[in-house]
Amino acid sequence: MTEVGTTRVAVAATATATALVVGVVGVVIAVDDRRRAVSSVTIPSPSSPMPSVAQSMQATPEPTPRVPQLAPLLLPNMRSLNASDLQIEVVGSTRRLRFAASLANVGPGPLYLLPRGRGKCPSGQHEAIQLVHRDVNLDGKFQRRRDRQLYRRATGCMLLHSGHKHWHFDAMAAYSLRRAGSTRVLVARDKVSFCLRDNLKVRGQRVVVPRRHFGRCSRTSQQGISPGWVDLYKADLSGQWLRLPANVRSEVLCLDLEADPLRRLVETDETDNATSVAIRVDGNRVRRVNSAACR
Repeated sequence: MTEVGTTRVAVAATATATALVVGVVGVVIAVDDRRRAVSSVTIPSPSSPMPSVAQSMQATPEPTPRVPQLAPLLLPNMRSLNASDLQIEVVGSTRRLRFAASLANVGPGPLYLLPRGRGKCPSGQHEAIQLVHRDVNLDGKFQRRRDRQLYRRATGCMLLHSGHKHWHFDAMAAYSLRRAGSTRVLVARDKVSFCLRDNLKVRGQRVVVPRRHFGRCSRTSQQGISPGWVDLYKADLSGQWLRLPANVRSEVLCLDLEADPLRRLVETDETDNATSVAIRVDGNRVRRVNSAACR
């Protein structure tokens, strides 16, 4: 009986020891697994930005609101046409070369001016406001009923013409004379004022404004030249002449005309404002001639 009991105690003790060993091994394995799990987590360095709670909870950002773009401008394009109706007027001992001058608008939009206040202009004059229409329907053509949005800018001055009794835009044109083949100006008027209106249609250009819009000038009227129209200043009007130098007797001269010489108006092209015509002066007679020296 005693040996049997001893044997049972030994077996029990052996089982208990085995259980303890297994338990210890299990603990060691559990601890090792825990360490491996912790070591696989990447810890951000102090210099790395930490995401805020608001950022982590933020939904997909909304698109930036689109700001509506303004419609493009329908600008005029002013051009001086060749002088016409040439004649010489004798006043005392002075000869005057008289001529008709024409300002054409070959751009997509009208030239539109209004006198408003004094601004920076001299006393007795008005500041000129240029109004430019916007192409609302984006068709590249001026339509008065649709293209009503306007861009406004101050440009130059308007003076009350003593002879015409209405407002003129100052420095609308410049006139000068030079000898053929030379650039030296003999005589010039660099600030010729105009009251702007529709007189004639531009030859060879499709007119988008079929009827005259800017009519007779008055002290209160708006001024301008519609697309495809010409403002004609006849030779007998005041200011439509240049003094001929006394030493010009029989020779070829270049009569140069330029629209908007001081570049005060905004337009599509500033390089096509001027024109030149060759004339031959013989005493008190004048006629047009062909001369490459005036081109």
